[in-house]
Amino acid sequence: MARKLYYTVDDDGQNRVSETQWEDILRLQHWYNSEFIWTAGRLAFKMFAVFPNIDVRFHNEEDLWQRILRRKKELRLAGASENQIILQLEMEGLVTAKKGGYFDHCLASGFTRVAANEFNAYLVAEFLLKASSVAGEISIALEDEGEFVKPKKVIFKNGKVLLPLQDASRRSVYEMMVGNRHVFAIVDAAKYDRFPFYQTTIADFNDLPADEQHGILKDWNWLGFENNYDINGDDIQGFDLNKKVASFEIVSPSRERRFTCN
Repeated sequence: MARKLYYTVDDDGQNRVSETQWEDILRLQHWYNSEFIWTAGRLAFKMFAVFPNIDVRFHNEEDLWQRILRRKKELRLAGASENQIILQLEMEGLVTAKKGGYFDHCLASGFTRVAANEFNAYLVAEFLLKASSVAGEISIALEDEGEFVKPKKVIFKNGKVLLPLQDASRRSVYEMMVGNRHVFAIVDAAKYDRFPFYQTTIADFNDLPADEQHGILKDWNWLGFENNYDINGDDIQGFDLNKKVASFEIVSPSRERRFTCN
C-alpha cells in the first residue's frame, strides 16, 4: 500500500472543539481539497465516519444514497452544521456513524494517502497547523510513514509543534531539529506540477515490452516510502513549513516540557 499520513485528536477530555470551530476547520479543509491537485488522496479530517445503513428498506442501494443526499441538502438549507446533519441522518436510520472518525478513542481523525508526492505531504501538515490555530484547545497528532516529517510524529497545538520523545537515545537529534527549527523537510512544489496520479494497477502490464516492465518496477518508489528529496532529506529550494510554526517543543509522552525553541 502507498504511504499515508495519519492525523488524530485524542478523546481524552482535554481536547475540545466547538461546533463553530469545527465548521471553520471543514471549510479550510474544503479549500485545500479544492485549490490543490492531490495525486493519491485528499484531506479527510472527520469527527464521524459515516456509512449508509444498508439494513434500511429501500429498493436498492442507489435509492438509499439518493435519499441520504436529498435529506443532507434539506438539512443544510435549514442551517444545520455538518455534525448536526450526521446525527440527524443517524436518528432517522439512514446512516450509521462512528464517533471520532476512522480511529478508535478519538475526538476526530483521518488519513491522507500521498504516496511519493511530497508537496501533498506538505499541504497536509500546513492544513493541520492552521487547524490547530482555529481550535486552540485541541492537540492534533500527525504521523508520516515517509520522510517529510523528520521525527516521524509531531503534535500541532495552537500554531505550535510538539515533538514527543519516545526514545531517550534520540534526544540530541531532536534537540538539533528544534534548535535549527528544521522539523519538516523543504519541498520544491514545482517538482510535483505534473506528478502522475497514484495507481494500484498497471493496465496490460504483462503485455508490455520487457524494458518497459523493468522501468516501471525500477520506479516503484511511487509508493513514497523512500527519500524523494534533492540532498540530505530536503529539496534545494521550496516551501519551508518550519518558518510558519510559532514555536517547537520536545515533550515526553506525558507532554512534559523538555526543550523549547521560539
